[in-house]
Amino acid sequence: MLGCHEFCGYYEWTFHYVRRQWGLQAVARLWAEAIGRDSQRHYADAGRESGLRGLYRTWVKTGEDEVCDWTFTLDEGRNILRWDMRQCPSKGFLIKHDLNADEDYCDHCMGWMVPLLNEIGVEVREHEHNHLGQCWGTMKMRDLPSGDLSVPHDIRLDERWRQGYLDRWEHDVRLPMFPEFAGALDSCELLERWFADAGELRVIARLPDRARPSGSCGAHGGLMTAQVFAACSDLGLTPLAVLLGGDPAALKDAAARYREMPLRQRPLLLYPYFPRSGMFDGIGHGLPRPVPLLPMLIRRGCYEHRPGECPPSDEDLLIALARVLGKPLAVDSGAVRD
Repeated sequence: MLGCHEFCGYYEWTFHYVRRQWGLQAVARLWAEAIGRDSQRHYADAGRESGLRGLYRTWVKTGEDEVCDWTFTLDEGRNILRWDMRQCPSKGFLIKHDLNADEDYCDHCMGWMVPLLNEIGVEVREHEHNHLGQCWGTMKMRDLPSGDLSVPHDIRLDERWRQGYLDRWEHDVRLPMFPEFAGALDSCELLERWFADAGELRVIARLPDRARPSGSCGAHGGLMTAQVFAACSDLGLTPLAVLLGGDPAALKDAAARYREMPLRQRPLLLYPYFPRSGMFDGIGHGLPRPVPLLPMLIRRGCYEHRPGECPPSDEDLLIALARVLGKPLAVDSGAVRD
């Protein structure tokens, strides 16, 4: 007999299989119909009968059954029901067991909640999740005004909230990751948009002590590690993206250079986002949250995560990114230090 969390690995693998076989619309139907319409009808029934109070009672009971480290807060006078998830047991199970078959497991929550709640006149007013087991959100009765609700246990005050990358919803609608790329609703679409006009991509991952290659890189766009970005300011190419890793010294130096650059010249910050690989607090160094590589590599079928195996090197990841983007590729395994 499966426990209340052990199904999560099968759950996630099923999402991946449906997405790979039949596409994004098919997995969205799976979430809305097989999960929302079939297995989670008790939420709709409770909401129809008692509105936000019914939803509150039902979600609190779920939290007790699944040992969720969360808090639901109801203020009927303000027409608002809020949740703050400190540690999602479902995503936590995947991280603990090094599972990452699907490109974005966390998406399934809004995938079933939004269509189900729409049926009973409830709107998800706001929601954010950081893909590491922390999230928050608010719900309201759609046709009534609502106010804000401050809580002392706001997950955004937790240090863990500064890690990972965010997806955000407002009024049942998913928002783009970067406002300037309005059509990019997830990390895969954002990467495609960011590199759409790039020509040849040059990967520079290491810094051996040798002479710099002759010739100018000219119009090449650079994909580089944090160590290269921090140490080299004159490579003859535009740094389009920087892959951040776990080296604290390189992160500190790369952050300092990034902050010094004009806004329009700053590269896109990337992170592998492998399960259990550990995250870092780039926000504490004045950096924006990095964009994950793993979802794109899974979507394009060039990476399959195998629990317990060593992840690809930074150089291999940058090469894989250039290839899935369909760009001409040059690899320079070294660059001269300044």
